[in-house]
Amino acid sequence: MPHPDDHDAFYAELTSRNRGLVAPELQARLRKTRIVVAGCGSTGGAVLMPLLRTGAERMLLLDPGDYELNNLNRQDATLADLGRNKAAVQAERLLAVNPHASLEVHQEGVDPKTIAGLLLPQDLVVDAVDVTTPAGIEAKLSLHRAAADRRLTVLTAYDIAATQYIEVFDYESDPRPLRGRIKGGTMSSEAVLRSLIPPRALPREIFPVLKERRRDASLGFPQLVMTSTLLGALAVEMILRLLDARPIRRTVRVDLADLVRPPLRRSAGH
Repeated sequence: MPHPDDHDAFYAELTSRNRGLVAPELQARLRKTRIVVAGCGSTGGAVLMPLLRTGAERMLLLDPGDYELNNLNRQDATLADLGRNKAAVQAERLLAVNPHASLEVHQEGVDPKTIAGLLLPQDLVVDAVDVTTPAGIEAKLSLHRAAADRRLTVLTAYDIAATQYIEVFDYESDPRPLRGRIKGGTMSSEAVLRSLIPPRALPREIFPVLKERRRDASLGFPQLVMTSTLLGALAVEMILRLLDARPIRRTVRVDLADLVRPPLRRSAGH
């Protein structure tokens, strides 16, 4: 076993089981690329450990939120973490696996006034910013504006019932933030989500929930651990393909319920 103080030997052993599946050049590229994760709760938090275990060592973590009891149905936290900042807790988790990881934590989350100065050329961005508040909407838009200015690539993810929906924004090819679908201003969270998520991406199970929320806007939006954690697996494959300059879908939709129910019941919605 390599001495933990020998960084290169530690990294080689940590990633040794990747050999044959992740080419050495790609492994080195993943190691040196900084990955920005905006939102470290359900979806954003789910990508951190899989990326680290695959070999990512440089990350910028942004989240203004603290863990609450209702987060524990899907997020990687314990009772001891309640009341603590999500980005800070996740940084501790990551360093417990790889103490050599270079992590920068911003507990104020995505600040529209400073985010442009935080992003660097060649960063890869995972956008898991919650848009259920006006502040979240402005944070998401400012993140994409800054990424577009830098010509970065952003993966934006949404967990909806048993469906994980991801959209890739390649700002080298199209510099319009969020493809021009959101202009800012006073849009409600429902209007923002309708602009960002096409109706065909929505699973049928969510429509009764949306109808109920129209009657009572105070109801929280339900989320499931199986859907949140799915992003970790998807993001690793997508980021490896991006780093390797291989083709990648602009949108990815995986409905776990559709994958497991028989075809006849699938068409009937059961």
